[in-house]
Amino acid sequence: MLSANYIEPGTIEARTDASGPAAGPGEVLIAVEACGICGSDLHMYRNDSYREKLVRTTPEGYDVPGHEFSGRIAALGAGVDGWSVGDAVVGVTGNGGGMAQFVTVPVNPFQLVRIPEGVSFAEAATTEPLADALQMVRKAAVAPGENVMVFGVGIIGLGVIQALRTKVPGVGRIIAVDVHDRRLDMARTLGATDCINGRSSDVFEEAVRLCGREEDYRGESANIAVVFDCAGYIKHIPGPPPLEIALHCLATRGGRIICFGGYEDRMSIDFGYVIKKEPVIMGSNGYASEELVEALELMRDGSINRKVLISHRFPLEEISAAFQAQGKPDAVKVMIDIQQDAG
Repeated sequence: MLSANYIEPGTIEARTDASGPAAGPGEVLIAVEACGICGSDLHMYRNDSYREKLVRTTPEGYDVPGHEFSGRIAALGAGVDGWSVGDAVVGVTGNGGGMAQFVTVPVNPFQLVRIPEGVSFAEAATTEPLADALQMVRKAAVAPGENVMVFGVGIIGLGVIQALRTKVPGVGRIIAVDVHDRRLDMARTLGATDCINGRSSDVFEEAVRLCGREEDYRGESANIAVVFDCAGYIKHIPGPPPLEIALHCLATRGGRIICFGGYEDRMSIDFGYVIKKEPVIMGSNGYASEELVEALELMRDGSINRKVLISHRFPLEEISAAFQAQGKPDAVKVMIDIQQDAG
């Protein structure tokens, strides 16, 4: 079996001698067509973050990443009903394994869902991050007219913008914040009203210019009702962590922050804003099972275009180049094509 093998930060290779898995009871074996490189995979590639959660080890000792993928069912394990060999499916694993020709997936609505007609394998491999974005928007309960800020507009943040435009008619300003102009351009294409490059601008002052300054006994804000923190903490990016900037920008009352981005290390922030503004800070980890189905339906009916997010495609044999590409400023979503007929 051809598979990826993550070795250490900055080093990943393709192997042709990995043992293929077999479907156990309650599982299906998927012949993988396409697998995306997730932001968490990139954290691991940079500094080994989350390694124990992101790879599946083969009998040979190869560590195979990849947890958002699509393909066709190649075999059914004992006790599996309602599925057939050849079904086109999205698979999600909690411990990697998708950057290989074959991977096993438990049969449950959180990890296995059918791909509707008209959705390609490459699009379908972005289902899990879109479902994550749908959950974030659901948790935030954004009201018409409220201004929102999206920190980090990789595949997750861009999905949040797509979900806001689809699910919240009448939303106020959608302000995208990132340090890469290529991603900010994509954010504007997908519906962001404004973009701020945090490397070259003061995010708070720019947000004030766009939304107005609020000031009372609780402190000052930029009249932002909701912040989606899809960036987390990336050690090599200078300046305050996004969560601190989010707290500063947030409205002096009724503000919500949805935290999704990964954290590469411990960080220091000014937590005084939490006492003064009394915001609701919610973590978001994953999705409801129905949001996987909803994500695919939004692709099928054309409400959301995921094709535009796939900036690069590589065969599995070029996995090292694929990870290098995902870490560059011009990348949005790097997709790994695995079977010959990946769509």
